[in-house]
Amino acid sequence: MDPIVKGQRARSLFSYGTFHFIDDGFADSIYLLLPFIAAELQLSFSEVGILKGVFSGAMGLFQFPLSLLGERVGALTVVASGTLGLAVGFLLLSMVTTFPAIFLALILAKGTAAGQHGLSSSVLSRVFEGSGRRAAMGTFNFSGDVGKVCIPFLLAILINFVGWRPAVFSLSIGGIILGAVLWTLARKIQASSSLPKAKPSQVSEGSRWGITDSKGFSALLTIGIIDISTRTALLTFLPFLLLKKEIPAAQVGFALTLLFAGGAAGKFACGILAEWFGVIPMVVVTEALTTAGILSLVWASPSAVWILLPLVGVVLNGTSSVLYATVAEIISPAGRSRGYGLYYAITLGSGAVSPILYGLITDSLGLSFTIISTGLMALITIPLSRYLSRAKAS
Repeated sequence: MDPIVKGQRARSLFSYGTFHFIDDGFADSIYLLLPFIAAELQLSFSEVGILKGVFSGAMGLFQFPLSLLGERVGALTVVASGTLGLAVGFLLLSMVTTFPAIFLALILAKGTAAGQHGLSSSVLSRVFEGSGRRAAMGTFNFSGDVGKVCIPFLLAILINFVGWRPAVFSLSIGGIILGAVLWTLARKIQASSSLPKAKPSQVSEGSRWGITDSKGFSALLTIGIIDISTRTALLTFLPFLLLKKEIPAAQVGFALTLLFAGGAAGKFACGILAEWFGVIPMVVVTEALTTAGILSLVWASPSAVWILLPLVGVVLNGTSSVLYATVAEIISPAGRSRGYGLYYAITLGSGAVSPILYGLITDSLGLSFTIISTGLMALITIPLSRYLSRAKAS
Protein backbone atom coordinates (compact mmCIF):
# COMPACT_ATOMS: atom_id res chain seq x y z
CA MET A 1 0.00 0.00 0.00
CA ASP A 2 1.16 3.55 -0.78
CA PRO A 3 2.72 4.99 2.42
CA ILE A 4 0.83 8.26 1.89
CA VAL A 5 -2.52 6.46 1.69
CA LYS A 6 -1.59 4.35 4.71
CA GLY A 7 -0.74 7.50 6.67
CA GLN A 8 -4.03 9.15 5.70
CA ARG A 9 -5.90 6.07 6.87
CA ALA A 10 -4.10 6.07 10.22
CA ARG A 11 -4.68 9.80 10.79
CA SER A 12 -8.36 9.53 9.89
CA LEU A 13 -8.84 6.56 12.19
CA PHE A 14 -7.07 8.40 15.01
CA SER A 15 -9.13 11.59 14.58
CA TYR A 16 -12.56 10.04 14.40
CA GLY A 17 -11.64 7.38 16.94
CA THR A 18 -10.71 10.06 19.48
CA PHE A 19 -13.97 11.92 18.94
CA HIS A 20 -15.70 8.57 19.44
CA PHE A 21 -13.75 8.08 22.68
CA ILE A 22 -15.10 11.38 24.07
CA ASP A 23 -18.64 10.92 22.77
CA ASP A 24 -19.20 7.38 24.02
CA GLY A 25 -17.44 8.07 27.31
CA PHE A 26 -19.72 10.98 28.13
CA ALA A 27 -22.80 9.23 26.78
CA ASP A 28 -22.37 6.09 28.86
CA SER A 29 -21.68 8.12 31.98
CA ILE A 30 -25.44 8.60 32.10
CA TYR A 31 -25.84 5.00 33.33
CA LEU A 32 -23.69 5.86 36.34
CA LEU A 33 -25.56 9.11 36.99
CA LEU A 34 -29.15 7.82 36.76
CA PRO A 35 -29.23 6.25 40.26
CA PHE A 36 -27.94 9.52 41.79
CA ILE A 37 -30.49 11.59 39.85
CA ALA A 38 -33.26 9.13 40.77
CA ALA A 39 -32.37 9.28 44.47
CA GLU A 40 -32.13 13.07 44.52
CA LEU A 41 -35.44 13.62 42.68
CA GLN A 42 -37.18 10.47 44.04
CA LEU A 43 -37.95 9.15 40.58
CA SER A 44 -39.84 5.97 39.67
CA PHE A 45 -38.39 3.40 37.29
CA SER A 46 -40.69 4.77 34.59
CA GLU A 47 -39.24 8.27 35.04
CA VAL A 48 -35.71 6.86 34.97
CA GLY A 49 -36.61 5.12 31.72
CA ILE A 50 -37.97 8.38 30.31
CA LEU A 51 -34.70 10.21 31.06
CA LYS A 52 -32.63 7.52 29.39
CA GLY A 53 -35.15 7.27 26.57
CA VAL A 54 -35.06 10.97 25.78
CA PHE A 55 -31.26 10.91 25.92
CA SER A 56 -31.11 8.13 23.31
CA GLY A 57 -34.14 9.51 21.50
CA ALA A 58 -32.47 12.84 20.85
CA MET A 59 -29.62 10.97 19.20
CA GLY A 60 -32.00 8.93 17.06
CA LEU A 61 -34.13 11.94 16.11
CA PHE A 62 -31.25 14.14 14.97
CA GLN A 63 -29.10 11.33 13.54
CA PHE A 64 -30.34 11.53 9.97
CA PRO A 65 -30.67 15.35 9.68
CA LEU A 66 -27.09 15.72 10.93
CA SER A 67 -25.92 13.07 8.46
CA LEU A 68 -27.42 15.15 5.64
CA LEU A 69 -25.85 18.28 7.11
CA GLY A 70 -22.50 16.51 7.16
CA GLU A 71 -22.77 15.93 3.40
CA ARG A 72 -22.94 19.69 2.89
CA VAL A 73 -20.71 21.26 5.53
CA GLY A 74 -18.34 18.36 6.13
CA ALA A 75 -18.38 15.43 8.51
CA LEU A 76 -15.62 16.85 10.72
CA THR A 77 -17.52 20.09 11.38
CA VAL A 78 -20.66 18.24 12.49
CA VAL A 79 -18.79 15.64 14.55
CA ALA A 80 -16.56 18.15 16.35
CA SER A 81 -19.30 20.67 17.10
CA GLY A 82 -21.46 17.81 18.37
CA THR A 83 -18.72 16.78 20.80
CA LEU A 84 -18.60 20.32 22.19
CA GLY A 85 -22.40 20.38 22.44
CA LEU A 86 -22.35 17.10 24.35
CA ALA A 87 -19.92 18.52 26.93
CA VAL A 88 -21.98 21.70 27.30
CA GLY A 89 -25.12 19.63 27.86
CA PHE A 90 -23.41 17.76 30.70
CA LEU A 91 -22.21 21.09 32.09
CA LEU A 92 -25.84 22.21 32.32
CA LEU A 93 -26.79 18.83 33.81
CA SER A 94 -24.43 19.53 36.70
CA MET A 95 -26.31 22.75 37.50
CA VAL A 96 -30.04 22.11 36.97
CA THR A 97 -32.18 20.69 39.78
CA THR A 98 -35.61 19.85 38.33
CA PHE A 99 -36.85 16.95 36.20
CA PRO A 100 -37.83 19.16 33.19
CA ALA A 101 -34.48 20.96 33.25
CA ILE A 102 -32.53 17.69 33.39
CA PHE A 103 -34.78 16.44 30.58
CA LEU A 104 -33.80 19.43 28.39
CA ALA A 105 -30.10 19.24 29.28
CA LEU A 106 -30.01 15.62 28.12
CA ILE A 107 -31.73 16.51 24.85
CA LEU A 108 -29.14 19.24 24.20
CA ALA A 109 -26.25 16.95 25.07
CA LYS A 110 -27.11 14.01 22.87
CA GLY A 111 -29.06 15.86 20.20
CA THR A 112 -26.07 17.96 19.14
CA ALA A 113 -23.79 14.89 19.15
CA ALA A 114 -26.22 12.70 17.21
CA GLY A 115 -24.30 12.73 13.92
CA GLN A 116 -21.05 11.38 15.33
CA HIS A 117 -21.56 7.64 14.78
CA GLY A 118 -23.07 7.77 11.31
CA LEU A 119 -20.73 10.38 9.83
CA SER A 120 -17.59 8.90 11.36
CA SER A 121 -18.56 5.42 10.16
CA SER A 122 -19.27 6.77 6.69
CA VAL A 123 -15.91 8.54 6.40
CA LEU A 124 -13.94 5.56 7.68
CA SER A 125 -15.79 3.08 5.45
CA ARG A 126 -14.74 5.18 2.42
CA VAL A 127 -11.17 5.65 3.61
CA PHE A 128 -10.83 1.87 4.08
CA GLU A 129 -12.73 1.05 0.88
CA GLY A 130 -10.14 -1.29 -0.61
CA SER A 131 -9.33 -3.48 2.39
CA GLY A 132 -9.38 -3.71 6.17
CA ARG A 133 -12.76 -2.05 6.63
CA ARG A 134 -14.12 -4.49 9.21
CA ALA A 135 -10.92 -4.30 11.29
CA ALA A 136 -10.97 -0.50 11.03
CA MET A 137 -14.58 -0.36 12.18
CA GLY A 138 -13.71 -2.71 15.03
CA THR A 139 -10.89 -0.35 16.03
CA PHE A 140 -13.20 2.66 15.75
CA ASN A 141 -15.78 0.98 17.96
CA PHE A 142 -13.03 -0.11 20.34
CA SER A 143 -11.99 3.52 20.80
CA GLY A 144 -15.53 4.39 21.84
CA ASP A 145 -15.59 1.55 24.32
CA VAL A 146 -12.24 2.63 25.77
CA GLY A 147 -13.97 5.97 26.39
CA LYS A 148 -16.83 4.10 28.07
CA VAL A 149 -14.28 2.58 30.43
CA CYS A 150 -12.04 5.57 31.11
CA ILE A 151 -14.51 8.45 31.41
CA PRO A 152 -17.12 6.74 33.67
CA PHE A 153 -14.22 5.36 35.77
CA LEU A 154 -12.84 8.88 36.18
CA LEU A 155 -16.33 10.15 36.96
CA ALA A 156 -16.83 7.41 39.58
CA ILE A 157 -13.62 8.46 41.31
CA LEU A 158 -14.63 12.13 41.26
CA ILE A 159 -18.09 11.32 42.61
CA ASN A 160 -16.58 9.48 45.58
CA PHE A 161 -14.54 12.58 46.44
CA VAL A 162 -16.76 15.55 45.59
CA GLY A 163 -20.30 14.27 44.81
CA TRP A 164 -21.99 13.78 41.47
CA ARG A 165 -22.74 17.39 40.52
CA PRO A 166 -19.19 18.81 41.01
CA ALA A 167 -17.84 15.68 39.35
CA VAL A 168 -19.99 16.19 36.23
CA PHE A 169 -19.07 19.89 36.18
CA SER A 170 -15.33 19.12 36.24
CA LEU A 171 -15.67 16.42 33.60
CA SER A 172 -17.63 18.76 31.33
CA ILE A 173 -14.99 21.50 31.48
CA GLY A 174 -12.35 18.93 30.58
CA GLY A 175 -14.50 17.69 27.69
CA ILE A 176 -14.97 21.20 26.28
CA ILE A 177 -11.22 21.88 26.39
CA LEU A 178 -10.28 18.50 24.91
CA GLY A 179 -12.93 18.77 22.20
CA ALA A 180 -11.72 22.21 21.13
CA VAL A 181 -8.09 21.09 21.00
CA LEU A 182 -8.97 17.95 19.05
CA TRP A 183 -11.07 19.94 16.57
CA THR A 184 -8.10 22.20 15.85
CA LEU A 185 -5.75 19.26 15.37
CA ALA A 186 -8.22 17.31 13.24
CA ARG A 187 -8.75 20.27 10.92
CA LYS A 188 -5.01 20.41 10.28
CA ILE A 189 -4.91 16.67 9.59
CA GLN A 190 -7.85 16.93 7.19
CA ALA A 191 -6.31 19.91 5.38
CA SER A 192 -3.17 17.88 4.66
CA SER A 193 -5.00 14.80 3.39
CA SER A 194 -7.49 14.02 0.67
CA LEU A 195 -10.39 12.14 2.19
CA PRO A 196 -12.97 11.07 -0.38
CA LYS A 197 -16.32 12.79 -0.12
CA ALA A 198 -19.69 11.47 -1.14
CA LYS A 199 -21.68 13.72 -3.44
CA PRO A 200 -25.43 13.86 -2.85
CA SER A 201 -26.03 13.46 -6.58
CA GLN A 202 -24.34 10.08 -6.51
CA VAL A 203 -26.56 8.50 -3.88
CA SER A 204 -28.99 7.04 -6.43
CA GLU A 205 -26.96 3.83 -6.84
CA GLY A 206 -29.18 0.86 -5.85
CA SER A 207 -31.84 3.13 -4.31
CA ARG A 208 -32.10 6.72 -3.18
CA TRP A 209 -30.51 5.53 0.08
CA GLY A 210 -27.78 3.56 -1.66
CA ILE A 211 -29.16 0.24 -0.33
CA THR A 212 -28.13 -2.57 -2.69
CA ASP A 213 -29.72 -5.49 -0.77
CA SER A 214 -33.07 -4.57 0.73
CA LYS A 215 -33.71 -7.97 2.35
CA GLY A 216 -30.25 -8.05 3.91
CA PHE A 217 -30.61 -4.47 5.12
CA SER A 218 -34.02 -5.22 6.66
CA ALA A 219 -32.62 -8.23 8.53
CA LEU A 220 -29.58 -6.25 9.63
CA LEU A 221 -31.80 -3.42 10.82
CA THR A 222 -34.07 -5.78 12.79
CA ILE A 223 -31.11 -7.45 14.48
CA GLY A 224 -29.66 -4.02 15.26
CA ILE A 225 -32.94 -2.88 16.82
CA ILE A 226 -33.14 -5.93 19.09
CA ASP A 227 -29.45 -5.78 19.95
CA ILE A 228 -29.45 -2.11 20.96
CA SER A 229 -32.81 -2.41 22.78
CA THR A 230 -31.42 -5.27 24.85
CA ARG A 231 -28.19 -3.45 25.61
CA THR A 232 -29.80 -0.10 26.45
CA ALA A 233 -32.46 -1.57 28.72
CA LEU A 234 -29.93 -3.72 30.58
CA LEU A 235 -27.49 -0.86 31.12
CA THR A 236 -30.28 1.45 32.30
CA PHE A 237 -31.54 -0.89 35.02
CA LEU A 238 -28.39 -2.88 35.84
CA PRO A 239 -27.23 -0.30 38.44
CA PHE A 240 -30.52 -0.77 40.27
CA LEU A 241 -30.07 -4.57 40.17
CA LEU A 242 -26.60 -4.13 41.69
CA LEU A 243 -28.04 -1.92 44.43
CA LYS A 244 -30.74 -4.55 45.04
CA LYS A 245 -27.95 -7.09 45.56
CA GLU A 246 -26.65 -4.74 48.29
CA ILE A 247 -23.59 -3.67 46.35
CA PRO A 248 -22.75 -0.20 47.78
CA ALA A 249 -23.68 2.77 45.60
CA ALA A 250 -20.06 3.95 45.66
CA GLN A 251 -19.03 0.68 43.97
CA VAL A 252 -21.68 0.67 41.23
CA GLY A 253 -19.58 2.94 39.03
CA PHE A 254 -16.64 0.58 39.25
CA ALA A 255 -18.92 -2.37 38.49
CA LEU A 256 -20.08 -0.63 35.31
CA THR A 257 -16.45 0.06 34.44
CA LEU A 258 -15.82 -3.69 34.43
CA LEU A 259 -18.79 -4.19 32.11
CA PHE A 260 -17.59 -1.44 29.78
CA ALA A 261 -14.04 -2.85 29.81
CA GLY A 262 -15.40 -6.19 28.67
CA GLY A 263 -17.44 -4.36 26.04
CA ALA A 264 -14.34 -2.61 24.72
CA ALA A 265 -12.53 -5.92 24.36
CA GLY A 266 -15.61 -7.49 22.78
CA LYS A 267 -16.07 -4.85 20.12
CA PHE A 268 -12.42 -4.96 19.14
CA ALA A 269 -12.15 -8.75 19.14
CA CYS A 270 -15.48 -9.49 17.47
CA GLY A 271 -14.76 -7.08 14.63
CA ILE A 272 -11.59 -9.02 13.86
CA LEU A 273 -13.10 -12.47 14.49
CA ALA A 274 -15.89 -11.69 12.02
CA GLU A 275 -13.19 -11.31 9.34
CA TRP A 276 -12.13 -14.90 10.04
CA PHE A 277 -15.36 -16.74 10.84
CA GLY A 278 -18.02 -14.65 9.10
CA VAL A 279 -20.98 -12.51 10.12
CA ILE A 280 -23.56 -15.19 10.93
CA PRO A 281 -21.47 -17.32 13.32
CA MET A 282 -20.43 -14.24 15.27
CA VAL A 283 -24.01 -12.95 15.61
CA VAL A 284 -25.27 -16.35 16.76
CA VAL A 285 -22.50 -16.88 19.31
CA THR A 286 -22.51 -13.37 20.79
CA GLU A 287 -26.29 -13.16 21.11
CA ALA A 288 -26.64 -16.63 22.64
CA LEU A 289 -23.93 -15.85 25.18
CA THR A 290 -25.55 -12.46 25.86
CA THR A 291 -28.73 -14.21 26.94
CA ALA A 292 -26.81 -16.65 29.13
CA GLY A 293 -24.80 -13.83 30.71
CA ILE A 294 -27.77 -11.59 31.49
CA LEU A 295 -29.71 -14.44 33.09
CA SER A 296 -26.65 -15.32 35.16
CA LEU A 297 -26.49 -11.77 36.52
CA VAL A 298 -30.00 -12.07 37.93
CA TRP A 299 -29.29 -15.14 40.04
CA ALA A 300 -25.58 -14.66 40.77
CA SER A 301 -24.33 -13.77 44.23
CA PRO A 302 -22.86 -10.27 44.75
CA SER A 303 -19.31 -11.68 44.68
CA ALA A 304 -19.96 -13.67 41.48
CA VAL A 305 -21.37 -10.57 39.76
CA TRP A 306 -17.92 -8.99 39.73
CA ILE A 307 -16.59 -11.95 37.76
CA LEU A 308 -19.54 -12.06 35.36
CA LEU A 309 -19.69 -8.36 34.46
CA PRO A 310 -16.64 -8.17 32.13
CA LEU A 311 -17.65 -11.45 30.46
CA VAL A 312 -21.17 -10.17 29.85
CA GLY A 313 -19.69 -6.95 28.49
CA VAL A 314 -17.68 -8.83 25.86
CA VAL A 315 -20.70 -10.48 24.26
CA LEU A 316 -23.18 -7.68 24.99
CA ASN A 317 -21.21 -5.20 22.88
CA GLY A 318 -19.46 -7.60 20.51
CA THR A 319 -22.38 -7.95 18.09
CA SER A 320 -22.43 -4.25 17.24
CA SER A 321 -18.97 -4.25 15.61
CA VAL A 322 -20.11 -7.01 13.29
CA LEU A 323 -23.31 -5.16 12.40
CA TYR A 324 -21.74 -1.72 11.85
CA ALA A 325 -19.23 -3.02 9.30
CA THR A 326 -21.92 -5.08 7.53
CA VAL A 327 -23.94 -1.90 6.87
CA ALA A 328 -21.18 -0.73 4.52
CA GLU A 329 -21.33 -3.99 2.57
CA ILE A 330 -24.95 -3.56 1.50
CA ILE A 331 -24.89 0.21 0.86
CA SER A 332 -23.18 1.80 -2.13
CA PRO A 333 -20.08 3.88 -1.27
CA ALA A 334 -21.64 7.17 -2.34
CA GLY A 335 -24.73 6.59 -0.17
CA ARG A 336 -23.06 5.66 3.09
CA SER A 337 -23.60 8.96 4.91
CA ARG A 338 -27.34 8.52 4.37
CA GLY A 339 -27.31 4.76 4.77
CA TYR A 340 -25.46 4.84 8.07
CA GLY A 341 -27.61 7.78 9.16
CA LEU A 342 -30.77 5.79 8.41
CA TYR A 343 -29.43 2.71 10.21
CA TYR A 344 -28.37 4.63 13.30
CA ALA A 345 -31.53 6.76 13.37
CA ILE A 346 -33.81 3.71 13.45
CA THR A 347 -31.73 1.57 15.81
CA LEU A 348 -30.98 4.41 18.21
CA GLY A 349 -34.61 5.45 18.13
CA SER A 350 -35.50 1.92 19.18
CA GLY A 351 -32.89 2.16 21.91
CA ALA A 352 -34.67 5.28 23.13
CA VAL A 353 -38.07 3.59 23.37
CA SER A 354 -36.69 0.49 25.07
CA PRO A 355 -35.87 1.98 28.53
CA ILE A 356 -39.28 3.68 28.66
CA LEU A 357 -41.14 0.44 27.97
CA TYR A 358 -38.98 -1.56 30.33
CA GLY A 359 -39.38 1.14 32.97
CA LEU A 360 -43.14 0.67 32.85
CA ILE A 361 -42.66 -3.11 33.02
CA THR A 362 -40.34 -2.74 36.01
CA ASP A 363 -42.83 -0.62 37.93
CA SER A 364 -45.51 -3.25 37.27
CA LEU A 365 -43.69 -6.61 37.35
CA GLY A 366 -40.43 -5.98 39.13
CA LEU A 367 -36.78 -5.45 38.36
CA SER A 368 -35.79 -9.12 38.02
CA PHE A 369 -38.56 -9.74 35.46
CA THR A 370 -37.25 -6.84 33.37
CA ILE A 371 -33.65 -8.04 33.37
CA ILE A 372 -34.74 -11.59 32.44
CA SER A 373 -36.89 -10.22 29.60
CA THR A 374 -34.00 -8.25 28.12
CA GLY A 375 -31.87 -11.39 28.09
CA LEU A 376 -34.47 -13.54 26.36
CA MET A 377 -35.07 -10.85 23.69
CA ALA A 378 -31.53 -11.32 22.39
CA LEU A 379 -32.37 -14.87 21.26
CA ILE A 380 -34.76 -13.54 18.58
CA THR A 381 -31.77 -12.32 16.55
CA ILE A 382 -30.42 -15.83 16.00
CA PRO A 383 -32.96 -17.04 13.38
CA LEU A 384 -32.81 -13.62 11.69
CA SER A 385 -29.06 -13.85 11.19
CA ARG A 386 -29.42 -16.30 8.28
CA TYR A 387 -30.66 -13.41 6.09
CA LEU A 388 -27.21 -11.83 6.39
CA SER A 389 -25.64 -14.62 4.32
CA ARG A 390 -25.30 -12.39 1.26
CA ALA A 391 -23.08 -9.91 3.09
CA LYS A 392 -19.45 -10.66 2.28
CA ALA A 393 -16.43 -9.54 4.23
CA SER A 394 -14.34 -7.08 2.25
